[in-house]
Amino acid sequence: MARHTKITLKKRQKFGLAPESASIRRKNQVKPRKSAYGERLEQKQKLKLIYGVMEHQMTRYVREAFSGQEDAQAELMRKLENRLDNVVYRLGFGKTREQARQLVNHGHVLVDGSKVDIPSYSLKQGQVVSFKDKTLKKRFFSEQIEVNRKALNPVSYLSYEVGSGRVLSSPQPVDFAQNVDISKVMEFYRKMI
Repeated sequence: MARHTKITLKKRQKFGLAPESASIRRKNQVKPRKSAYGERLEQKQKLKLIYGVMEHQMTRYVREAFSGQEDAQAELMRKLENRLDNVVYRLGFGKTREQARQLVNHGHVLVDGSKVDIPSYSLKQGQVVSFKDKTLKKRFFSEQIEVNRKALNPVSYLSYEVGSGRVLSSPQPVDFAQNVDISKVMEFYRKMI
């Protein structure tokens, strides 16, 4: 299983995703101009960094999105939003997507009562995501879930119960990452595929 192992703070600072307290970039620093290709490449890398997806997976998602009858941009974002690690993050079980991915990898998460340890598992409408009973009994996890739930903005396609959540519907465009220009990502891949 592949994953990013390099330092991500520098990448987050480069794309403007790091919090101001962690940023070391000077305010008046001039960024070099980018070509059209450079802008499309940057948006693609930003999207991959946000969702923690490797290039091979992203290419597969884009191919599937292009082959469908619906809007390719919305279909790509639905595929990324329906990943198990992202849903665990959106429910507030993990502080970051990386932490949510680790919770899934370590086998703490159940989908419809069965253990699933694959972060890229695609959830469908009506499926229930929960923690193991053993995990929920640990005070660290229950406290952390409460703190994370208060810090997150709720999304319309998920419902939250105590220690579990349900996928109500397909994600809508208002639930997608707003700091990425998806059209440039699709332009990048349209020339590649």
